[in-house]
Amino acid sequence: MTRNTRLSARYWSLVKRLGKKKALLALAHTMLRIIYHILSSQTSYMELGPDYVKAKKARNEEALIRLLQARGYQVVKAS
Repeated sequence: MTRNTRLSARYWSLVKRLGKKKALLALAHTMLRIIYHILSSQTSYMELGPDYVKAKKARNEEALIRLLQARGYQVVKAS
């Protein structure tokens, strides 16, 4: 497995939570989804880099905070 790729970062983040066998299966699912989108849109693969997983988590966190604020909750991020 190559390092400094989106798939490598995804694998190591999954290993922490799921273990090696389940992480490999989840990674295979991610690869199948990537392959499906490449074939259906007829585009080439674009490597997003290892920071993509962290950036995605940050975007999700910000979206959830905005959702809570829209529902009237006060949210304070702990650093």
